[in-house]
Amino acid sequence: METTGDGEEMCTNGSNTAPAAPQVMAPEAGHIDIVPGDLVIRTSPFSDADEGAAHSKTEFEIWRLAAGEPVIRVWHAEADAETGGDLTRVRLADGTFEVGTTLDDWADYGVQARYSDGSDCSAWSDWSDLRTFRTDDGSTAWFAQDALYDVHVTIPEASWAPINAQARPPGCVPFLREYYTGSVDVDGQHFDGVGVRTKGGCGSARDLSQKASFKINLSWDDETVEGCPEERRVHGLKRFTFNNQVQDHTFVHEMLAYRFYQLMGVPTPRANHVRVFVNDELWGVYLNLESIDRRFLSRWFDSNAGMLYEGTYWCDLLPGNVPPSDEDTYCIARKFHPSSCEPTPEGGDAENYAQVRQLVKQLNEGYAVGAFYPEIEQIWDFDTFLSMWAVENIIGHWDGYTIQIVNNYRIYHDPSTDKWSIIPTGVDQTFAQNTAIDQIAGILAQRCWAEQDCQDAFKARLGQAVDVFESADLQSTAAAIRDQIGPAVMEDPRKEGSYDEFVNGVQNTIDFIDARPAQIRAELGL
Repeated sequence: METTGDGEEMCTNGSNTAPAAPQVMAPEAGHIDIVPGDLVIRTSPFSDADEGAAHSKTEFEIWRLAAGEPVIRVWHAEADAETGGDLTRVRLADGTFEVGTTLDDWADYGVQARYSDGSDCSAWSDWSDLRTFRTDDGSTAWFAQDALYDVHVTIPEASWAPINAQARPPGCVPFLREYYTGSVDVDGQHFDGVGVRTKGGCGSARDLSQKASFKINLSWDDETVEGCPEERRVHGLKRFTFNNQVQDHTFVHEMLAYRFYQLMGVPTPRANHVRVFVNDELWGVYLNLESIDRRFLSRWFDSNAGMLYEGTYWCDLLPGNVPPSDEDTYCIARKFHPSSCEPTPEGGDAENYAQVRQLVKQLNEGYAVGAFYPEIEQIWDFDTFLSMWAVENIIGHWDGYTIQIVNNYRIYHDPSTDKWSIIPTGVDQTFAQNTAIDQIAGILAQRCWAEQDCQDAFKARLGQAVDVFESADLQSTAAAIRDQIGPAVMEDPRKEGSYDEFVNGVQNTIDFIDARPAQIRAELGL
């Protein structure tokens, strides 16, 4: 470095180009449920046009976002080659928090980085583009596959009879149940005044003398209490769903099925197991299933402000199944209702049946024979639908949308994309039926199968899905769940199958998983 006669610095080596701005490679763009202690920030390789330039320093920043824009820097780190720092990979422990001591739960952040070659003649690179992510809300640990939590539900005498009166539906028809007051203890936290009700259809519903399933709402709006309830959460959740698994004596089918759906990119809830106690009495092992609410929707869709509907029991997307007005008595039912305590999200769908009426009309009147696919992609995330259909065929989900009964599904309208998606549920009766590829129900699947190009697209997706199924090693997952919950299943006082049925059922499931890929490939001619 020399100085001109005017006192300005001048480079003498002919190199004064700043390094190229890096790219943030990890975390993935838009990734959610990041546990701060697990967060790894990784950047792209160093690049500089100057001959012989070497990567000497990296600066990293994390900013808290508001409305997608950075508002305050909360964490900062510098890595220096002279001190042996890793210049392209850091964790939070390698830097310093400027606000707080960790990242907040369920909050939006952006990370960026820049490089220096350490020379006197070049500046730092430009900052990388901001890579956005969202932190975990505590639910990751709650749904950990190796966890087995205890949940204590208290149903007071005044609530027992009315809850029990609604425990069993009057046949295989849609049935709305009301919440009644109770209390719950979840992972050491006690909540009074929660809403408690049973759940389940005509096959799985049980009353309180048996192994009833439950829904718990921490922020239930009790009409007898003035004002709106406070929003209460534990592990990021304010709603809990506990399935009794009385129709699945293996206790593993739902966890395996949801895992496979998720590997195929199909929006489905997370799940593991809990032991449920009612009024201090052990009721047994339950599936701890993520409730499908707006927070669930935000995990899977660009916007969670759309409308969600549920279809049950031979209930296809047909005009006669949609209410002509806003009455909740048809087999397609809205899951969000207008409430002064929970206003409709800004820019979201009206919480009525208008969206689904328009959809059903389009499906049944808007596509001429032979003109369904790929035109349907304008209003439906049909690529994901093909994946869902493939999963249901492989696992034999006859109680779902695409194979036989047309049941156990929700549909969601994402207002940001103006497209619909199906969310499958009720996957307990699976891993037993070898479903033929032409065994089809549901208007979406039927219309697709009737057109050769769409049928070919499904067969191609089925071939891809069976490869995923085979590589997922669900056999080991089934065995691990069996070993983990086996002692709890043995002592379950309300289970409807024997312990031997549990052990043998898991083995039958493993055998099914072993054999199914060859059967699918034989049908596909692969």
